[in-house]
Amino acid sequence: MTITDVPLWVNASFGILFFIVNPLLFGHFFSRDMQAIDNALGLKIRNRIIFFVSMFLVAVAILSAKAAYSANVLPPRILLLGALPLAILWIGLSQTKLGKQVYASVTLESLISIHLFRFVGAYFFLAFAYGALPQQFAFIGGGGDILTALLIFLVLYSLKKKWKYALAAVFVWNVIGLLDILSVLTNAIYFTRIAMDGNGEGVIQFASFPFSWIPAFAPASIIFLHVLIFRKLIEMRKADKSLKSEQSDVS
Repeated sequence: MTITDVPLWVNASFGILFFIVNPLLFGHFFSRDMQAIDNALGLKIRNRIIFFVSMFLVAVAILSAKAAYSANVLPPRILLLGALPLAILWIGLSQTKLGKQVYASVTLESLISIHLFRFVGAYFFLAFAYGALPQQFAFIGGGGDILTALLIFLVLYSLKKKWKYALAAVFVWNVIGLLDILSVLTNAIYFTRIAMDGNGEGVIQFASFPFSWIPAFAPASIIFLHVLIFRKLIEMRKADKSLKSEQSDVS
C-alpha cells in the first residue's frame, strides 16, 4: 500500500476522522428531513447512504493498496478511477425513486450543512508542513475549503433569522464553494503537468492512502451538492414569484 508521506499521527487522525465523519454526516443530513416526515423511511435512507459512502471509501482504500492511482499522468488516475465513477453514482442515485424522495424532502439548510466536512482542508496545511504538497496547492485548496466551511454558520444563521437577502447570501456562498473546488481541480492538473515534465512530485501524495480519499471523494460530492443547492434556490425563487403573483391577483 502506498502511504502518504506524513507522520503516522497525521495519517491516523485523518483516516479515522474522514472514514467516520463523512458517512455519518452525509447519512444524517440527507435523511434528517425525511425522518421528520417518515421516521422509518428516513432511517432507511440514512443507513443506505452511510453504507454507500463507507463502501466507496473502502474501494478507494483497496485501489490505493494496489497503487492504482500512483502515477503522474493526465487525467489524474485518482479522478478518472475515483471521482468520475462517484459522480456517475451520485447522479444515478439521485434519479432513482428513493433518490427523488430524498431530494424532495431535504432542505436547503441540510444540503448546506453537509459541507461542514470541508473542514478537512486543515489537512492540506499539515500535508504541506511535512513536504507532501506544494505550497500553492495547499493554500488554495485548504484555505478555500476552510473559508467555505466557516461561512456555513453565517449562511445558516441568515436563513434561520429569515434575513431579506438570505437566499442571495446562499447563492454567493454556493458560487464561492463551487469556484473553490474547481480551482483545486485546476491546480491539481497544473501541478501534475509540472511533475510530468520532471520538475517535482506534484500532488502525487494525494494519490496515496489515506489522503487518496480527498480527491476520490470530495470533488464529485462537493460539485453534486452545489448543483443540488442551485436547484433548490431556483425552485424557491420560482415558488416565491408564483406566490407574489397569486397575491397580486387576489389584491
